[in-house]
Amino acid sequence: YTTLFRSSDDKCADAALKLLAKTPWRDLALADVAKAAKVSLAQLQALRGGKPALIGLILKKIGAETAKRYRAESDTARERLFDVAMAWFEANARRKPAIRSLYDGLKFDPVTLISERGEFLAAAQWLMTLAKADTGPAIAARAAGLALIIARAIPVWLDDDAEMTATMARLDSDLSRAGGFVRKPSSP
Repeated sequence: YTTLFRSSDDKCADAALKLLAKTPWRDLALADVAKAAKVSLAQLQALRGGKPALIGLILKKIGAETAKRYRAESDTARERLFDVAMAWFEANARRKPAIRSLYDGLKFDPVTLISERGEFLAAAQWLMTLAKADTGPAIAARAAGLALIIARAIPVWLDDDAEMTATMARLDSDLSRAGGFVRKPSSP
């Protein structure tokens, strides 16, 4: 996952995040991202789906950064999922304005949300892989559950302080309610 992330993809993700810190999602143009990333529009042609495909690049970048930050030290899958979700938020601490812009923009862009649902699921599956919770049945359904839990925590995190107490409480509550849905069931 991390080694397949090409340098032009990384440049585009960085440029998009920098621009999103100052520009609402709806006003972000792919040509501006290309210019800021110092890549040609021809190189961005591989982004089938245009601007919405930036979401996948951003999520892959964040996933790679989370992998560098996260260490699986907890005993249970639920604790590891909590820890990896917190590592995801910690990896984005310096990008709150960009994440806010993207989050706020996507609330009013349901077509993009639908078209990029596979990217959100892939990002959640990657977090499950890091947490060693990617085995057993219904991985895609459990990844969807984890993606929803993180999505519900994002607005809390955006308004949370540096200690992330409210974010931790939301994640803990949602993971507890999810029960066995997001973690691997025990063997018989």
